[in-house]
Amino acid sequence: MLNNIVNKSHFAFLTIVYAFLLSGCQSTPANKSAILLAQQGQFETAKQTIRSDYSATGKSKLLHYLELGMLNHLQGNYQLSNQLLDQAQQIIEEQYTISISESALALVSGPTYTTYAGKVYHRPLINFYKALNYNALANQSNSGSEALLDSALVEMRQLDTYLSGMKDKTGGYGSQQELSGLDSITQQIYNLTRPLFAPNDLLEDIEYKDDAFAHYVSGILFERSGELDSARLQYQRALQAFENGFAQQYNIDDTIITQVKTDLLRVMQTAGGYTNEVAKLKKALNIDNATSTQPMLNILQNIGIGPQKKQFNLLLNIDEEAKALVMTPILWGTRQEQQAQMRWFQMLYADTSIFDLIQNYATGDIGDVAMGALTKRIPLGPLWEDAVDVGLVSALEYGSRISVTYLEPIQQQINHSEVWVGNQKVANLDKIYSVSLLTLQDALNNANSEIQIALAREIVKAMTAQKAISATGLDTSFSGFAKLATSVVNAVTASADLRQWQSLPAQINYVQLPITKGEHVITLKTHLSSGQVIEQTETIRIVDDITLWHTRTFLNQTRTQTTDSTFL
Repeated sequence: MLNNIVNKSHFAFLTIVYAFLLSGCQSTPANKSAILLAQQGQFETAKQTIRSDYSATGKSKLLHYLELGMLNHLQGNYQLSNQLLDQAQQIIEEQYTISISESALALVSGPTYTTYAGKVYHRPLINFYKALNYNALANQSNSGSEALLDSALVEMRQLDTYLSGMKDKTGGYGSQQELSGLDSITQQIYNLTRPLFAPNDLLEDIEYKDDAFAHYVSGILFERSGELDSARLQYQRALQAFENGFAQQYNIDDTIITQVKTDLLRVMQTAGGYTNEVAKLKKALNIDNATSTQPMLNILQNIGIGPQKKQFNLLLNIDEEAKALVMTPILWGTRQEQQAQMRWFQMLYADTSIFDLIQNYATGDIGDVAMGALTKRIPLGPLWEDAVDVGLVSALEYGSRISVTYLEPIQQQINHSEVWVGNQKVANLDKIYSVSLLTLQDALNNANSEIQIALAREIVKAMTAQKAISATGLDTSFSGFAKLATSVVNAVTASADLRQWQSLPAQINYVQLPITKGEHVITLKTHLSSGQVIEQTETIRIVDDITLWHTRTFLNQTRTQTTDSTFL
């Protein structure tokens, strides 16, 4: 009877894995729940949700400060928001170099056992939102606005220093993990799988290398403060980044590039001494006259909620005849989630080339050919004997589950946004920054490294269990049953790191308007793909030649008007 159990163990393992996934389907993370509550104006409940799930001292302390900082920013508590974001910035700087011990722990135990250090693009966004906080306080201040604007410029200077350091690095934009100091068996497994996930053509040119948007906002703030030379430099850096790939990478319209050129021209004309540069810009813009000297209102519309990271599961088996590892996705969740998981797998891992199809066909595995894009076969070739020697082949006799992350599909909910002054439409807003695309490209760029580490982790767990079973001296039948049981345990404990800064917007829209000084009733009309139009109105006081005003527009809301800069 035991032999029957062992012979049917593979089927039993798959059944248990599916049952586990059924009972443990993904729940909404606390910070996603929090931003959904904020979307409905329930800020205090949202903040309590963050405090309950992300402590100020635990492994996810960065999220505690990032999310509370953003929630207070949305609520208009700008001073408190900056205090919280200061703490987040400090944590990121402290975690810049992840300790060797934490890297080793992540590899053998799981990524959630490490301190969350954020993403490379989080630091610039912290400086950006802190600057917006100071700018908003300056807009509200009847006196002392100069000091507040100076504080905003401090943030922009810190941001410029950070971006300059990032640009100076060569090849430092991926997720290269420090793996020295690992035990020898873990290092062996890592070395076996390292060549199998080299980046493919899909992953070219999606690194976060510079930030044209950040440079541009810096230029606006420097110009507002009358620091024309600094404004010129930032506009030039923004223009260079936009034209050299940033606009294409993040799907930014050419109208934004035209706007940057117009601002650069205006600053150069005001400062004087740039005759040749001014002539070139006028020719590029096809204008003859000087730029407008009217006051300018710059509107930044933060829209929606960024996409959520979710867990994606794969079954790892060994094919002894083909001397290969075989990964098959375990599609789970709603139909939309299953489709997203399948497409993610196809983008990154699936065997889609004719060579791979021939490989599958040659092994007689017609199922792989039929599934094609739903199987990843990893021929070990000359590494096979090494895999046998270290116990990898024996350890994977009953398979293992691998958990990695994928990003939910980006929904194109927005058709366009309009700005009205009084009862007159004056312009459309254009997308100037896509946080969703930034998040997606970062996830794709890190996917190969993530699955390689996940592979190594689950293999090491399986091999550790195999050694423990061998040490007991059980006979073959009981040993097989024990290996099946430990495979199930390892599958249950496999997990991916779903932590992220969830309260960021999906995208940021922008427009610059010539306007007269005084009070104006500004209405934003956001047209959704569904046909719904969200109207939001606020009275803005224009006292300076350059004014920067920001909003947050949620797409599922209960109210359409407010007296602060967060539309609910």
